[in-house]
Order: sequence, then structure tokens, then C-alpha cells
Amino acid sequence: MAITMLQGDIFGVVRYFQSDRCMNNKNLQKFNRGKIKAKELVTFDCGLMELKEVEGTGIELLQKNEQLLAVIVRPEIEPSVKLGQEDRFEFCGYDLVDVFSSISAITNCGAEFDSIDYAALNKYGLLPSYRAAVTAQLELNEKYPEHPHTYCEIVEIWRCLPEQPNCSGRGHT
Repeated sequence: MAITMLQGDIFGVVRYFQSDRCMNNKNLQKFNRGKIKAKELVTFDCGLMELKEVEGTGIELLQKNEQLLAVIVRPEIEPSVKLGQEDRFEFCGYDLVDVFSSISAITNCGAEFDSIDYAALNKYGLLPSYRAAVTAQLELNEKYPEHPHTYCEIVEIWRCLPEQPNCSGRGHT
């Protein structure tokens, strides 16, 4: 499994990751107490899926069970530019990812935090707005200061699937 660290000079920069897809199967549903209703989880959690960082010229053709994620750790505000690639990528939402372990506080902590409104998660199991992400991030740190996965960064996630038009997996900058 590829280890993806959030530390370093990576804040506010678009990074691309090729990964498998994560279906919200019965085991994940049980683990998350049935609180996450999404059929498929789009997350920046390296514990749930393998993430391989790729450069613009290193992207291989995507297979049916793969996706290409464009992520921005600690984005500035609500998306407005659409990465300059709106024909290829779909905005999915915001994840809260543990700075030290790259585990999502939303999808991979057993849905145990009352500071996350699980009913408000979107169809990808993500927070739908920057405001909701900031609020949840602050409340996680305040309410659960001793928990190992609550010191999180906000991660904006965009996704490209192989079946999407214009998503051949090659030639983006």
C-alpha cells in the first residue's frame, strides 16, 4: 500500500492520485454504524484504498475499478476555478484526514464523532461544503483532543473515472 503523507510543502497545491475505488460494503457499513449512506466512498484515506501519486505525464489509462483523484490539502475556500479541468474532473466534496496517519476521520473512524453530521454527508460520503468541513474540523479538535485521528487537515477532492468522457487518464497538466 502506498503511504501518502500530508506533511511537507503540499498545502493549497493540486496533487493527483491514481487509486482503486472504495465501495461502502456491508463490513464498512457495520464499522460506520450505518451512519454513512453513500454507495461508494470517495476519500483520501490510505487505509481504505491504495493511493499512488502521479505526475501529469505519468498517468496510466484507468481501469474500470480505478479512479484518478485530484486533491488539495488545506484548500483556500469553496472551489471556484474547477482545477481548470472541469470537463474531466467532478467535484466530490471535503474529507477530514488525520495529519499523522492519513486516515479519514469521516470514513475510517467508526462514525463515532458527534461533531460530524453524518446525515449531511453527500453521495460520496464527504462533507458537501467548505463551511461544513471547517466547522467539523474545529469541533473534532475541541471535543476529542486526545483521540489519535482528530487532528485533521481539510482535503478538497475531485474525481475522474475511466467511463467519463475526456478521462482517458493521459495528457493533463
